[in-house]
Amino acid sequence: MNVTTARALFVGLLVAVWVWVSGMAKLNRPLWAPIVALGCYFAAGGGVSGLQKCLFVTTAGVVWVLVTEAIIVAVGGTRIVTALLWGAMACAIMFTARVPLLSFTAGTFAATGVALGLRVNTVNEGIRAAIALAIGALLGFLAERIAGAIAARRS
Repeated sequence: MNVTTARALFVGLLVAVWVWVSGMAKLNRPLWAPIVALGCYFAAGGGVSGLQKCLFVTTAGVVWVLVTEAIIVAVGGTRIVTALLWGAMACAIMFTARVPLLSFTAGTFAATGVALGLRVNTVNEGIRAAIALAIGALLGFLAERIAGAIAARRS
């Protein structure tokens, strides 16, 4: 079995296990958030560096939403102020791409979308969203490692 086939099989298996475990544990978290992070992990190139980038940028995306929401509440955001603040956040995300571990901008925007989709507006909710995103990245890393080990054993 080649590495690509093994990786595909283990990604599918680990996602199935995650769905089953989260259902059994009644985690009350949407299943799509880790799937988004799983995609971000592979888009970041996989491996240890992809895991690092994915963990940093997805956490940053959640933090950007928390900060923006806090500012909107603090200034009593009208529609125009809210729109300008979200625009400023998007601009700031683009600037953070200059930092090597935050250079995977698509991952930051994906995590920002996840945080918005989960309606994150408290630190507790932000932590839950960041954990869900980290689980997705770790699923990808684990699937890749297992697939690599099996493919190496077979050759």
